[in-house]
Amino acid sequence: MSTTDNRAPSGKKSRLPYEEALTKLNDYIESHNMRHTPEREMVLNEICDMQQPFTAEQLTERCKPLRLTQATVYNSLKLFIVARILHSFVRETGRSATQYELAVATRSTVMMVCTRCGRTVELRDKTAIDHIVAMRKYSNFVPENYSMRIYGHCKLCRRILARGGR
Repeated sequence: MSTTDNRAPSGKKSRLPYEEALTKLNDYIESHNMRHTPEREMVLNEICDMQQPFTAEQLTERCKPLRLTQATVYNSLKLFIVARILHSFVRETGRSATQYELAVATRSTVMMVCTRCGRTVELRDKTAIDHIVAMRKYSNFVPENYSMRIYGHCKLCRRILARGGR
């Protein structure tokens, strides 16, 4: 199985990102004399099950059935960023929103982001980009994976703009 594959051989989803993220979280909590809480682990589990990238609002909605408060979700997000479990970035669309993705993911991603509607789609065939990253010589640096955003307009928004829409 490839290290970039997120599936177990049986076809079931691998828990590797969750296990890696949980180990990182536990290490950070112990080194900073913080308390272990089941709520943080519940939020982390939900994050690992979500499609990437996601907003805090999407995560909060997903955590409501678990009876996790908005404050718990937001505080967990802040902790996960400091512990380098998550990356955050601002979506470059009409209305700005911070989005999050796992930093511990072992696969590289290329996301196409519509600057008009905010729709995000993962580019599956990134062979050329993988080749460029692999062939590039880096001094004092070994790349493990990458995350790239390509901004533009989706098919629907191009049609709307072609008709003079905004």
